[in-house]
Amino acid sequence: MEKLLIGLALSLPLQAFTIKVDYRYDTSGFFDAPGAKEALEAAAARWSRIIDQELLEVDAQDDARTDIRFQIIHPGTGERLQLSVAASEDSDVIAEFGGGAADIYLDGFTLEKDVWILYPGARPMTDEIGAAATIQLGAINVSSVPEDPDSPVNRGFNSGQDSLSVLGGTVSFDSNSTWNFSLFEPSIGNGIDFYSVALHEIGHGLGLSSRNSPEWRELSESGSYVGEFAVGAFNSDNGASINALEIESLDGGDFHWRNNTYQSFVFQLGGPNSFGVQSANVLQDLLMEPGLSFSAATPRFEVTNVEIGGLRDVGWSIIEADPPAPPIVILGLERSAEGATKISIPSEEGKTYTIQTSTNGQNWLSVTPSLIGDGEVLCWEDGQEGFTDPYGSAAELESKFYRVIEN
Repeated sequence: MEKLLIGLALSLPLQAFTIKVDYRYDTSGFFDAPGAKEALEAAAARWSRIIDQELLEVDAQDDARTDIRFQIIHPGTGERLQLSVAASEDSDVIAEFGGGAADIYLDGFTLEKDVWILYPGARPMTDEIGAAATIQLGAINVSSVPEDPDSPVNRGFNSGQDSLSVLGGTVSFDSNSTWNFSLFEPSIGNGIDFYSVALHEIGHGLGLSSRNSPEWRELSESGSYVGEFAVGAFNSDNGASINALEIESLDGGDFHWRNNTYQSFVFQLGGPNSFGVQSANVLQDLLMEPGLSFSAATPRFEVTNVEIGGLRDVGWSIIEADPPAPPIVILGLERSAEGATKISIPSEEGKTYTIQTSTNGQNWLSVTPSLIGDGEVLCWEDGQEGFTDPYGSAAELESKFYRVIEN
């Protein structure tokens, strides 16, 4: 069959809110498995396209008066750790005044504007197949800045030591489970769909159904959730008029929508992954249920309108429309002597060019790393060594689309 190869160059605005994945705590090498990083980063990118919240940059340094500490659960070991922004115990104000040494000294902690950090890892977990757990990255000693909305902790999002953390989180996956990391071939026969579980767990980190989110707990009482936007989304999608959604917490863990009780439509903005997902006019079980009921008919779950309502309830700003269609420029496409597709990109010095590929022209995934413009024509070849393409080589596909994002 003759392969379909289409290339477009797009100039898109820089994305604001971004979930950045940092693998420093993946001590078991779980994410070295083929497709693991791509699946996790696709889930992170999905949430990034949905949220348009602005967050102030973080620049927390070793301080003579207050050295901020963060508490995390190491995603690779399960240990509860304290991280200090001090350079060492010698310069740690808390240790100096009898607070004990931190487990890890960071010598400063910085986050770019609008970036939320995710630290993933894996370890043997419970007997529950596909177990995963998320905890938010929270500061545990911010006595001098709890009411300052512009502090390194609140980032212009909220105020108060007991507010939702908007720094980031850690997520652990069960290393004993069999995972399916494919982004375009979800199948219950090939293992648990990693993309669905990653979406679910990042949702907890963002405050959805989270025991660590005061904003969520304030809207929950006696097994019911009364958040205006989540309840309203359910009513709108189902023609209902209920006043609350039932929730449950298993073994004192994160809250979830009551299992197998509610359905909603997939949120259509922000580029949902359509492979294996219910179509736009078919109701799906909620993403944040305690057990994702995978089946041959539903091998993958996506973010629903109810989850979007939950994000709004805890304070996140959500996109109201997809970005406008960008100007299009046809790229230079040709075949190499070996038959591979070659792309030529006229570049401007200092600009970033991210190649994206698709098998249907709708679901686009980024090739990493991006290219940096030097004012000359940049060249890239499908399957080129040193680059990761989630869809693999065009030689293995019936059709393949290419586009380039210029920032």
